[in-house]
Amino acid sequence: MELYFGRDTTMNHERRLYAPEAYAAREPRQIVRDYPFALLFTNGADGPLATSVPIYFETDDPAETRLIGHMARKNPHAQALQTGDRALAVFAGPHAYISAGWYRERPTVPTWDYVTAHVRGTLEPFDDDATQLQLLERVTDMVEQDRDPAWTMAQAPEGKVDALLPHIRSFRIEIDSIEGVTKLSQTHPAGDRARVIDALETRGQFGDREIAALMRANERSGEPS
Repeated sequence: MELYFGRDTTMNHERRLYAPEAYAAREPRQIVRDYPFALLFTNGADGPLATSVPIYFETDDPAETRLIGHMARKNPHAQALQTGDRALAVFAGPHAYISAGWYRERPTVPTWDYVTAHVRGTLEPFDDDATQLQLLERVTDMVEQDRDPAWTMAQAPEGKVDALLPHIRSFRIEIDSIEGVTKLSQTHPAGDRARVIDALETRGQFGDREIAALMRANERSGEPS
């Protein structure tokens, strides 16, 4: 897994995600790839709408500028989607509470370490079966890529996919910006970082060990300053 620090240089845009320079993701696209179960926001007639859905880059092109996903058609959010809607997809990675007691060389207050990416763009929904099937096949390929042999849409029970298509609504997002944050205590002294890693591994709550693993990887790569 790649680690991310610095500024995204894949697109020219004004930063809108709050990310102090020390925590700004160098490779926010990798966060999107690593944590694809995203929270999609759009504006509806009565205010913001949000749905948690898997969202993937449409192709494996490192410079791909489109994301794809789908949701249940019965979802009011799906029914409200319109071509040209502005969309924000939030890809949340691991997170962990950091006790102030772990920072001894440079005492401070408690904080939270976390990984996240925000993608903004213009949305286009799809209702035709051919496009929806194409997007579903791409998503299936992505989620099955670590299985051997991988399951494919062609293995679905006869008629199941045709019966499914009317009950989902697919979408594509043309990307305007990708920004990310990897806040991993990297502004703290090496001794404090080591204590944070040990404490997270010992506590072992949700996200603790993954944040600790990311921090250890950064230590090996020499990223923290």
